This record gives sequence, C-alpha cells and structure tokens, in this order.
Amino acid sequence: MNALRKLSLISVYLFFILFDGCAALKKRNNEPSLMDKVEIAPSIDSALSTPSFREGDWPAYDWWALFEDMQLSEIMEIAIKNNPNLLAAASRVQGAREEAKKVRSNLLPSFSLSFDDNYEHLSKDSLDRFPPSAVPPVINQIHLALNFEYEIDLFGKNRNKYQAAIGRAKAEAAEMSESLLIITMTLAETYISYMENLQNLELSISLFEARKTLLELTQLRFMNGLEDERKVDAASAALLFAEESVVVYEREVDLNLSQIKILMGLSPDDPYTIKTPTCSFNAPFSLPEDIPLNLVSRRPDLMAQIWKVEAAAHLISAAKGAFFPNINLLAFAGLESLKWNTLFTADSYAASLAPAVNLPLFTGGKLTAELNEKYASYDAAVHDYNALLLKAAKEVSDQIKILEAANQRSFFQSEAIEKGLHSLKLLEMRYFNGLDNYLTVLEKRIEVIHEKIKEVGIENERFFAALQLIKSLGGGYHGR
Repeated sequence: MNALRKLSLISVYLFFILFDGCAALKKRNNEPSLMDKVEIAPSIDSALSTPSFREGDWPAYDWWALFEDMQLSEIMEIAIKNNPNLLAAASRVQGAREEAKKVRSNLLPSFSLSFDDNYEHLSKDSLDRFPPSAVPPVINQIHLALNFEYEIDLFGKNRNKYQAAIGRAKAEAAEMSESLLIITMTLAETYISYMENLQNLELSISLFEARKTLLELTQLRFMNGLEDERKVDAASAALLFAEESVVVYEREVDLNLSQIKILMGLSPDDPYTIKTPTCSFNAPFSLPEDIPLNLVSRRPDLMAQIWKVEAAAHLISAAKGAFFPNINLLAFAGLESLKWNTLFTADSYAASLAPAVNLPLFTGGKLTAELNEKYASYDAAVHDYNALLLKAAKEVSDQIKILEAANQRSFFQSEAIEKGLHSLKLLEMRYFNGLDNYLTVLEKRIEVIHEKIKEVGIENERFFAALQLIKSLGGGYHGR
C-alpha cells in the first residue's frame, strides 16, 4: 500500500508539472501567416496580347541557350565547374547536411566502450595499518564497460531540432541555386556588354575616321577662305571626343574580358580565347500561364526563405518541448576487478541501470524567453518571406513591361536607321552627280553612325531586360 501511495503521489506531481508546462504554452494571438500567392495575372495577360510574348514553359536550366551562342554555353559550363563562389556555396550545403546528421544523432541511442585502470599506492604516512590490515598498500581498480545512453524524446524536442536542421540544409541548398543564378546572370550580362562594347568600338573607329576626314576638309576650306575658323575648332574638338570614345571602349572591352575570365574561375591573363559574341534574341519571350501559382517553387530565393520559415517553426516546437520533463536512460555492463588475473571472470561482472527524469520547475524565465525568441525569429522569417514574394511579383511585372518597351524602342530605332541609311544613299548619289558637296555626305554619315551607336545601346537594354525577366522567373530552378 505504501508503494502504491507513493506511485499515486508521483503521478499527481507529474500531472501538475505537465499542466504547468502546458499552461505556459498558451496559443498566440495575431500570429503572422504566409502569403499563398500574388496577383499578377493581368500583367501576364496584357503581355501575351503583344508580339513580344507567347505562351510557353518556364525558363530551362540552360536558359542561356535562348541567345543562340555556342561560345556562351561553353563559357557557362566552365564557370559552373570552376567558379570559386559556387564551389564555396556547394561546400556550405555539404556542411549544413552534415550538421543535420549531427543533430539527428540525438534521436538514437549512444554506445561507447570505456576502459579505466586506476592504480594507487597508499602512503604509509597518511594511513596507519595494523596487521593484519584490511586495506592493501596497493590498489589497482580496473574497469572495462560497454556504456549506453539514450534520451527518450517523448515531447519531440530533439525531433523538432532535427527537422529544423534539415530545413536549414534545404535553405542552404536553395541559396546555392540562387548563387548559381546570380553568377550565371552576371556572366551573361558581362558577355553581352562585351558584345556591345566591341560593336561600339568598331562604330567609334568609323566615327573617328569620318571626323578626321571632316576636319581635313574643313581645314582645307578654311585655308581657301570658304569656312570660318570656328568650324575648324568645332571639328577638331569633335575629333578629340571621337578619339576619346575609342580609348574608352577599348578599356571597357579589356575589363569585360577580365571579368568574364574571373567568373569562369580563370585568372585575368589566362590564355583562354574569347571570340566575338554572336548573341541574338528575336523570338517572342515564353511566359508560363501558372506564374501566380508556381512562382514560389520556381525562385530559389523564395524557396530558401520558405525553408527558413519551416526551420523556425520546428525550433518553436523544440522550445516548447523544453517545458516538459527530460527523460534520460543511462546504463553500463562490463567487468570490474582489483586484479588483472581476475578481471575476465564471472565474479568481475558489473552492471548499472540509471533512469533519470529532469523536471524544469523554476528557470528564472529562461525557457519562456527562449520560446519568445523563437516566436520572434519565426515572425521575422514570415514577414521576410511575404516581403520577398511581393518583391518577386513586382520584378516579374516590371521586367515584362521593360522588355516590351525595349522591343518597341528597338523597332523604332531600326526604322530610324533604315531611313537614315536611305537618306545617306541619296546624298551620296547627289555627290557623285555633282549636286552636293562631300561635307554634307560626311555629316550625314556621322549622324547615321550616332544612330547606330544608339541602336547598340537599345539592343543591349533589350538583352538585359530578357535576362532580368529570366532571373525574376527563377532561371530554371525548380524547388523540391
């Protein structure tokens, strides 16, 4: 009866401890929630009604193939294999996965083998021995044991810590994909800038030659009293500006080459040869219809934030588990002896079983503070996700409009150049027939060159708009 009474008291005591723990875990009010989707369907529908877009699939992993340049694809493959930032990101993913495995070990029993040999010679000055003494002058305590330790995770504290670690590892993997997207985007942008600067360099050289001829003719006309000296000064200044443009574009070409090689994981002076780019982008851009529903799973930054939210939620559950009893089971089985020659006998067998229950009664508010801290981290992760989702929707909507405007500007500029070339051809015919002087032809040629430089800039904006739209759609990422 006494044993039964003690067991009843312990049960009541445990009930009140659990009740007290549950009382501390009251349901929160105003808990933030994740936005499920964003509304950008009108922007997509409007874009699909224009010639610049068509219904299609999400960007592929090798989205750069859209620009039909084999050299760009080769450069991308080298960069993916060699870029040190990508390799570092892959190492961080591996580290996060190993950390999760380390946390998982708390869910499993722990076994260890231990051996102790405690040899002690007792001092005669510290202990008087009266023969026959029961205490030997030399003690050699030998202990050989197999140890067992296991924390019984009744309330899910360790399980939730493990799930949180898995979430962090998945977030790290998504961030690695985001790094891949950023690096390949930067490489594509630099490559297209390299193409733009090569074209501008060629046009600037043509402009320099035209300005030089114009200056020579103006000087000749001045010497014959047909021009004012101010025209000579203006032509000379324009020639200097044209020469400066050549120097600037030569510098930009060299910087582009250096940046491309760095992104490839090569040194700036590596002998790898990069030829003149041949990028083109003439087909309508493919837009998937399910962007509002699947944008989250297609963007690595959004998926990384989702996993961070999930990890934060599991850490809340783990913090709640700390309010409940912690149950540990310790045991060992082995051999103990004071002599080596009797260690491996049946009489030396020793064993121990030590269950332990730790009940958090008063922790000075530590557990509550830790739980509130996890709540705050979770709330921040949710708000960060919602803000990032809105930003992603804005990027998609904005880049659709930017690409459409760039396509229209490109069309208008092509028309303007076509008319300018037609006008130049007419002036050249008039010059050959003696109806106009060569100065008029040169001035029109210079005007057309300026229009071509403007066209190169607009084409570059069009390429960049397509790149940014690909990036806003996740760049071929598909979260799992």
